[in-house]
Amino acid sequence: MKKSKWMQKKYASYQNVYRPIYEHASIWLWAIFIFNTIGYVKYYALPFIYAMIVSLLALLYIIYQFRQGIQLSQFQPQGEGHSLTFMNVDALSELMTKHDDLLWLGEGFEWTAEHTQRLIDFQRMHSKISKSSQKSIEKESSTFGAHWLHGLDAKQTYLFQPLLHTEGHTLIVGTTGAGKTRCFDTLITQAILRNEAVIIIDPKGDKALCNNAKRACEHICAAERFIYFHPGFPEHSVKINPLRNFNRGTEIASRIAALIPSETGADPFKAFGQMALNNIVQGLLIIGQRPSLKTLRYYLESGPEELVVKAVYAYAKKNIIQFNEVFTEIKVKANNQKMKMAHYLYEYYFSEVQPHYPNSDLEGLLSMFKHDRTHYSKMVASLMPVLNMLTSSELGPLLSPKSTLEHIDDKITDFAKIIQTNSVAYIGLDSLTDAMVGSAIGSLLLSDLTAVAGDRYNYGIENLPVNIFIDEAAEVINDPFIQLLNKGRGAKMRCVVATQTFADFAARTGSEAKALQVLGNINNFLIFRIMDAKTQQYVADNFPMVRINTIINDIGTNNHAEELLLASGSAGKRLQEEEVTLFPKDLLGQLPNLEYIAMVSGGKILKGRLPILTTH
Repeated sequence: MKKSKWMQKKYASYQNVYRPIYEHASIWLWAIFIFNTIGYVKYYALPFIYAMIVSLLALLYIIYQFRQGIQLSQFQPQGEGHSLTFMNVDALSELMTKHDDLLWLGEGFEWTAEHTQRLIDFQRMHSKISKSSQKSIEKESSTFGAHWLHGLDAKQTYLFQPLLHTEGHTLIVGTTGAGKTRCFDTLITQAILRNEAVIIIDPKGDKALCNNAKRACEHICAAERFIYFHPGFPEHSVKINPLRNFNRGTEIASRIAALIPSETGADPFKAFGQMALNNIVQGLLIIGQRPSLKTLRYYLESGPEELVVKAVYAYAKKNIIQFNEVFTEIKVKANNQKMKMAHYLYEYYFSEVQPHYPNSDLEGLLSMFKHDRTHYSKMVASLMPVLNMLTSSELGPLLSPKSTLEHIDDKITDFAKIIQTNSVAYIGLDSLTDAMVGSAIGSLLLSDLTAVAGDRYNYGIENLPVNIFIDEAAEVINDPFIQLLNKGRGAKMRCVVATQTFADFAARTGSEAKALQVLGNINNFLIFRIMDAKTQQYVADNFPMVRINTIINDIGTNNHAEELLLASGSAGKRLQEEEVTLFPKDLLGQLPNLEYIAMVSGGKILKGRLPILTTH
């Protein structure tokens, strides 16, 4: 009995806010009633007190109906939709000063089960719209997307997310032109205004994105913080060594070997190439030289004999007291020829040095030196095209910069330096011109950035936050970056990743399992218009299920078997609950430009709109 009363009370409170506003007609009828009542007092001798009491009651009901009609009218979506809004950097800066521990996400409202109910009711009302409203429908259809979605709540406010929650990383999904890049503008500008390090990796090289980041630096009178890298404009670009930061030499070999095309993970050419790279890297570290792409290419092409001479000399001199005299004799005996010197030093190491001071890294280089040169050339053939692309023409000086004590190049930088100086680095990859090279550069830079994150994670003290923005992430994502997503929070690195579909991750990583691994490491989602059905389904599956009210029309007829002319019928309505997804997946493909659905802060659902940032 108690349950029945509770259900009746709940059903009684249900109201379709998108029904026609019948209250308007009711107000006119009661107003006529009051007018007639006053007339009866004058012409028909109706008692004045009685007329006043009845008129007052009618007036109170008119006020009640008027308020109810006003409330309903606020929920009626505007047929013309919402025009684009603009916000200048000054207004954004002022807003941030009032909310310094929050991230601003535009304006909108928190989406709840109540809004799902309104959405369903609105769709039902429009499916039953009369012909007289056809003109209004044609006007609405001229507006791009389901513009009425943002009108499901009359009370819209600024949306914020605690900055602490952004350390769980953010994924922005949307088709071309839906608003991903303009969303980047808003988030990047806020990070710059907070005086935090910003790294932007943009495969397609969007000029507006670059200019907006530079504009934000100039706005706070810190134009020197902006750093620009782009293979297509080497004269304006800084130089970055993508092998500058690493914790172990084996990382360098893994980074470059990962760029070798391979159909299977057990490719012998890829494995041999990685081994050869590792041997050269270890030899360079023995002689105290930092690896670079040009250096690795040089020793792979010319052979390891020169490096063998340098490495054995450096190691033997460190451990053998009288090695200088021995080396002088070897030089005379070999007539200063590198190949002969390498052979003599090879023999000297294993006879005199290795028994007392063995070094496995040096022995790997010596083993490669003795390898058959014909077979060696064939095995590293798949590695050479990658190194050749990354060291040819203008890319050579950009990715393998040289700086000496006599000539220090101010344009040489790396991710550790960018982070330490709170710089804003825009890195365009020019993938539209050369997708293969752009993808390779992006992959190497992400690996280098992951190494910096490892240092910060292990040794960092009071690390300042670092904001990493990656547009079209599927073109550059790799295994090290997945590790960065997994462990970047401990290094205070906030990653914001943008893509068009989730299938792009699967295509890049080679498996759907790895794509899900990427998504599993991201806690916040900003969903703009998406057209891919699988991506829509994945997003919808992450929305919770809610219960809504549904009106069921029951119509029945009954014919008597004995009396054919006798018939009975019934008609009624009943209210029942059904379980639906909080936000329908089909509407994800109808979001207007710059409008999004967000899942942030552990499951909070937001419906928001973003403005376009301007200078003035």
